[in-house]
Amino acid sequence: MLRSWEKPFIKKESPKKQQEPPKKSLKKLNSLVYFTVGFNPDYIRLLYLAIKSLRKRNTVDIMVICDESMVEKCSDSLKEFSNINVVPCENSTDAPNSSMKKLQIFKYDLSKYSTILFIDSDILIGRTLDYFFDGITENKLYAGDEGVYTYINLHNFKFHSFLNYTDQELFFLRKNNIKAFNCGFFGFLNNSVMKEHFDNILEMVRTHVGEFYYEQSFMNVYFNLRNLTNTKLINKNNYILGFSVEEYTVLNMINYRYRYKNRVVHFAYFPGSQNKLNKMKKNWDLFVE
Repeated sequence: MLRSWEKPFIKKESPKKQQEPPKKSLKKLNSLVYFTVGFNPDYIRLLYLAIKSLRKRNTVDIMVICDESMVEKCSDSLKEFSNINVVPCENSTDAPNSSMKKLQIFKYDLSKYSTILFIDSDILIGRTLDYFFDGITENKLYAGDEGVYTYINLHNFKFHSFLNYTDQELFFLRKNNIKAFNCGFFGFLNNSVMKEHFDNILEMVRTHVGEFYYEQSFMNVYFNLRNLTNTKLINKNNYILGFSVEEYTVLNMINYRYRYKNRVVHFAYFPGSQNKLNKMKKNWDLFVE
């Protein structure tokens, strides 16, 4: 028997109302990139670098969901950039609570936007984002397959689950080739269907008891058990997620530089805000310029 929150999403509207506007209509609206920052103000320095890199090649609107107590500092840090809206949220009680704020995106005015990308603050953007916005066409979560970078079955770990998948659920994931994904870079359509999915996950967060790893466990369990994830659009050709020891030792060798151009680069596997910041600064020219 499925748990209450595992039941397939069923839209009660008529089939006609479920259909999204044709692609041409969607293009009349704008796209949005949003970030979150909270609990630890040191991440504002990473956020600054992330947005600075984004602005090298992109003029897209940006929203930053920010702890209320940090709004003034965050706004001041980003004042040199245009088309940025820093919006307040409740102050985060800890780092996991802060990570859940990305799920609150539909609480804000998104009426101007058809497609949305979330980007973590420990990311450098060395390319235009049009490819991602253009590729978001279905009511799914578009994210990167983290297993491509680690080569292990991540469904068995807390980073992407609640550690309580049944054998039947694991078989479903394998049968449908459903991949565990990272929640630092993802995209989705702005509509009522996706809003309801995000609201459902927030309810999961509110009622969950047991193991979890930040927002990533909730998003993986919810979208993957419904087979509502696309892990093809964001891939190794356009998104770098962390680095192996071997890769990092050759990052600045001239023969390898071409491999890292035109990418979204995520410093996910470096612990601590200062460590991430140092690596982002050190490799700015390699990935951004």
